[in-house]
Amino acid sequence: MFNCAQLDQHRKGAVPSRSSHARYAIYYTPQPGTALAAFGRSWFGRANDGATLQAFSDAGLSGTSFAKLAVAPGRYTGLHALFRAPFAPRDGIGLDAIKTRLVNFAGRRKPVETGPLTLSRSGRSLVLRPVEATPALDWLAAQCVASFEDFAAPPSDTEREEFAGPQLSAYQRLLLESFGDPYVLSEYRFSITLTGPLDAAHLERVAQALWPVLEEICASGVTVDGLSLFGDTGGRTPMRLIGRYHLGA
Repeated sequence: MFNCAQLDQHRKGAVPSRSSHARYAIYYTPQPGTALAAFGRSWFGRANDGATLQAFSDAGLSGTSFAKLAVAPGRYTGLHALFRAPFAPRDGIGLDAIKTRLVNFAGRRKPVETGPLTLSRSGRSLVLRPVEATPALDWLAAQCVASFEDFAAPPSDTEREEFAGPQLSAYQRLLLESFGDPYVLSEYRFSITLTGPLDAAHLERVAQALWPVLEEICASGVTVDGLSLFGDTGGRTPMRLIGRYHLGA
């Protein structure tokens, strides 16, 4: 989970390779103009709207305390849910090929409703997740992994080490070896990432402060109506949006 990264080059004719450090990922990002998108801009922009700031003040989190919170959820500092973790393309695979496949992939799938959402913990991070199981979202993620697998180079040792740890099951280790991510296929859970790692006390206080702001959004749920392609060419720089492609377009 919680992965991301930037882009700038890669055109057809410029053959990428592992040495170029190019990486691409597929996320759900809220459609501009929606309540969730407005919250995301506010939250990752350090809550410059009155409602969120007031909620944090009421929860006893001062502006100074809030500014120190680790809200960035990994290498892409924006509101998102993961569908295909960052991958390096195989030799000969460029941006145009990846973009064309995603456009075609999205066009053949339908939007999916999440149903009501809830504020949950994922490890030491805070996420939004569907209250009920959502097989359609799980299936969309599995198809996304499968459809781009022939474009992805085998995971590097660094990518494997990013997730490696004693908490992984034997099955998750097999997924990590195969896909560079232990949380795919049957291990996948749709999650909209809100924070990076926080200690337990901060998690609880941030959750209490955010709930009044998110309650209405959570009650209605959101529609996953598009998939966003992100990329980088620098390895550790924040990923940048390449394009957002509507499902069923």
